[in-house]
Amino acid sequence: MSDESFKKPAKPAADLAGSGAAPRPEGKRQVAGTASSARAQGASAARSPEVVKTRKNPFAAVVDYIRGVISEISKVIWPTGRELFTYTLIVLAFLIIMIGLVAGVDYLTSMGVRAVFGV
Repeated sequence: MSDESFKKPAKPAADLAGSGAAPRPEGKRQVAGTASSARAQGASAARSPEVVKTRKNPFAAVVDYIRGVISEISKVIWPTGRELFTYTLIVLAFLIIMIGLVAGVDYLTSMGVRAVFGV
């Protein structure tokens, strides 16, 4: 059944002018939690996690865990050397800015405490 059969007729602008209410948009809306395209649905199904049965033998469970870790690490997209260098510089610059900000607030606060308490 289509959504058109449940739609209410739109109110004329003259009816809305006195009430102060804005007209509500009508039409289909995407349901929360659903993919917006068939491609996204296919990609999520293709990347679903592998279901591994747990074993009673603890040594076999450790081996399964290590295999799972190796499988997940192989899926990681590792940065190139140039990207890693760039990201490192960005992090260091951010740290220098934050150190300066905290040191400045600390210095101003200590001056305020000295002025108020005469220490």
